[in-house]
Amino acid sequence: MPGLRSSNLEDSWLGPWRHVLLGDCLDCRSLNTVHKKLVQDLKSKCKMNINESYLKLVLGAAKFDIEEACLSQRCLRKGCYTGKLEHHEQENSQSNGIDDVSALASQLIREAVNELHMEDAICREPIILVLDLDVQDCVQMLPWESIPILRQQEVYRMPSVGSISFILERSQQYHELACTNAAAFPLIDPLDAFYLLNPSGDLSGTQAEFENWFRDQNFEGKAGTVPTAEELATALKNHDLYLYFGHGSGEQYLSKDEIQGLEKCAATVLMGCSSGSLRLNGCYVPRGVSLSYIQAGSPVTIANLWEVTDKDIDRFGKAVLNAWLRERMDLVDCSQCNQLVKEFEAMKIKGRKGNSRKKSASSDLTETANSGSSTNACEHRPTVGSFVGRARESCTLPFLNGASPVCYGVPTGIMRKKDL
Repeated sequence: MPGLRSSNLEDSWLGPWRHVLLGDCLDCRSLNTVHKKLVQDLKSKCKMNINESYLKLVLGAAKFDIEEACLSQRCLRKGCYTGKLEHHEQENSQSNGIDDVSALASQLIREAVNELHMEDAICREPIILVLDLDVQDCVQMLPWESIPILRQQEVYRMPSVGSISFILERSQQYHELACTNAAAFPLIDPLDAFYLLNPSGDLSGTQAEFENWFRDQNFEGKAGTVPTAEELATALKNHDLYLYFGHGSGEQYLSKDEIQGLEKCAATVLMGCSSGSLRLNGCYVPRGVSLSYIQAGSPVTIANLWEVTDKDIDRFGKAVLNAWLRERMDLVDCSQCNQLVKEFEAMKIKGRKGNSRKKSASSDLTETANSGSSTNACEHRPTVGSFVGRARESCTLPFLNGASPVCYGVPTGIMRKKDL
């Protein structure tokens, strides 16, 4: 989808409400200060009942063009979104009076927005899109991740809210079985990878691009040959990451039913044409191989919505993998985690004599910090999907090819395993 059309889609379908798709701000100190002052000013100077949550969301999108969304007099006057004017007396119900109050409110909001414009770039929480299945023919196949307001946002897709809970709960169960500290989201080591490269034998350029590099990383896998279904199933169960560079989704080597029957499934990168597209099934929900991996427990699956050219998608795949490996190398102790441990240690209270108590939060945090020294895993670091948006720009055709890859799944962190 060309850049012009993605902009038109954003304007015509979402209009002034496009900023509601953005994730919450991670560092909200300055935003909270500005928001609190603005709420007080609107209540005292404009006599408005404020929708504080929506107003904070609007301010959080200050770097984008939100004039139409929050500053128009119509929104302020109708009171459905930003706030409602407290005018009940006859003399205050005149249009001139309302216009004056609306103008003042617009000015106050504009000043707050300008104050936030001077701040550095805002880091945001990732978002998960649950796209409507009833209109899948016009929603599921659209590259929402590439509309202007989401192009720098970390975005995942999931078929339902229940599937999100399923993946997170399954990840925690695996952590418990492995006797490791459960994280809020899944964790993978990108060096614990298995690759299936050019199994059809006719993508010689792709094989030349990746084969030696994969071997240098000590990845396990196959290049130029077709594996058995048993080999692939075993690889998916025993590794953290599965890389497929070939035609389609690889379903010809391991079927959807075989994938869904797995008890454990690696994070997956499917760089074939239309590997992430969903097939329509009349009144039934759409199906696709990418969703089969998710149903098998894969925390994240990166796949293509439509057909792509091999050289461009190779550039994208290499950019993503390089970014993950660099992040793995750069893992260090997290200052936020260490600070929390110190704060809880300072608050620790000894239990009464003879009482059996569960481990305190401080001991849990201490153990997490200690385990972080061996795995270097942390919930404050970038997750795998955060590198996908940047990798799109490595494509020669960043919209025709770069917009095709999307992430199915949930935010998934990068860690270092002890034995790798």
